[in-house]
Order: sequence, then C-alpha cells, then structure tokens
Amino acid sequence: MERDGTPRRELAHWLRAALTELGEPTLDTILARFPENVRLSRSALAKALRGETFPDLPLVRAVLRAAGADDDEVESWSAYWAHLHDLETRRRAGEAVTADPPPWAAEAAPRAVVAPERPAPAPQPAPSSRRRVPVALVAVVSLLLGAGVALGAVALATWPGPREPASATILDPVTTTVPKTFRTGGSYNGLPEGTLLWATTFDPGTGRFFPQDKPCVTRTDETFDCGQYYLGRQFDPDTATYRIDLFFADAAASNALLQYQIDKGGPDGPNPGMAQLPAGTTIIGTRTYVRS
Repeated sequence: MERDGTPRRELAHWLRAALTELGEPTLDTILARFPENVRLSRSALAKALRGETFPDLPLVRAVLRAAGADDDEVESWSAYWAHLHDLETRRRAGEAVTADPPPWAAEAAPRAVVAPERPAPAPQPAPSSRRRVPVALVAVVSLLLGAGVALGAVALATWPGPREPASATILDPVTTTVPKTFRTGGSYNGLPEGTLLWATTFDPGTGRFFPQDKPCVTRTDETFDCGQYYLGRQFDPDTATYRIDLFFADAAASNALLQYQIDKGGPDGPNPGMAQLPAGTTIIGTRTYVRS
C-alpha cells in the first residue's frame, strides 16, 4: 500500500504497523475477537487496512482491542483518529490536506498539514511498544489446465480490462519477517475477467521467479487466499530476503505456469525458477519478506 498523504492511507499504514507490534494477528483472529455489538465483514476490514475506506472510530478501537492493545494505546489512537477524521472531512470538501504520522511515530518528523492555522493534536502517550507441491499435484494441475483451456476458448485476447487499475495487497502475514512456510492472503480489486490471481517469489540473489504451485483463491468480497506459501527453496539461507509478487495471468500464461510445475517433476524435482514470467501476466502488488 503506497502512502500518498491522504488521511485514509496514513491511518491504514499506522494501524497495520500497530498490529505488527501487537503480535501480527490475522484478519480472522481480529474478527473472531470483536465484541458482540461490533459487526464487520472480512472484506470491509481488509479495505480499511489497505486505505480504501476511512473507518469509524468504534471500528478502529475494536480492532486495536481485539489485537491486544491496552487502554492508553486505544486512547492515543482515538486522538489520532480524530485528527485524521478532521483532515478527511476537509479533504472531502475539496481542501488540499496532507496527513502527518502519529505523535509517537519515530519513523520521521511529522509532515506539514496544509492550512497550518489549525493546530495539530497534543502529543499522546506512546503505545507499548522447500517448496512442497501437494501430493495431488498432477490431478490439480490437470483440472486447472482444463480450466485454462476453457478460458482460452472465450477469446481472452479481447477481455475489456478493469475500470480502474488492478491491484492486490498482502494483509497476512503482517510482519516482514516470516518462516519458510506460512499462510498468506489479502485483498484485491480490478481483476480482469477471465484471469487468475497468482503469487510468485522473486529471488534477488538469482534474479529468477519461483511461482507457487497453483493460483490463489479469489472471493466475491475481493479477498484472496494463496493457502500455504513456500518462500524460497528448501536449502536457501534462512535469513535470505525475497519479494513476493502478486499478478494476474490469462489462460495461456496460467497454462504455462502449470506446465512449469509438471516439468520440474513434482516436490522432489529440481526447482530452477523462471527467468521471467510468461507473456500474459501483469504484476499488481509486491511485498518484501525476510525468511527466518
């Protein structure tokens, strides 16, 4: 998620940073801990955490409490939310504003807010601070190859494209340090019809792509689940840094990716990676992780 100075993006950035410090709870864990009087869908929470919407204060407080924040942290966040809410109201009225970080942020000095005659909120108390292919690979690949061929018959070369640029954001895991295997998911929008969402690891050390065994599952609420993710190869260094790319692929590209899984010989075969992704793919989201 790019920080562009808007209140909703700044709120989402620091809220995700707070969740990282609070133990990196998943979206499902947060939702399961919500009080009975707070109801929120997974997609609505995902959109708030990627800065597409400006959440109400009860939602922000509920998210923080569900993640384990104490009373001082919640109150500090309430004051910061009120400041950003004021900026968001002015922005919607057509005024040019630039949101600043919370008072407790050590990342950088606060950025100036347009219309400086309005004082910034008083400082608040600081919050406390390898790859394995499934056994049924051949069956899965055969099924998906068949689906890919069927997609190709629908003249994918003429799909109209999204009304807005497609994008995807990884929301789980929140932390940037991860084990060799973990479950990953997030939210997306603007995925063109007739395409599949994929995830691949890019290894800066070799300059090659290591696509996952199958496409991610996309839901109608614009969230996705890539299942168990395998970061790097089995004998790569444990402290290596990788980039995960999310991309959509048309039928021909999806077939090529599935064929790669077959050609490399399953879980015990060599995994040389790809020098580049097949034609018909477009990267719409990235995030860097350190394997530990």
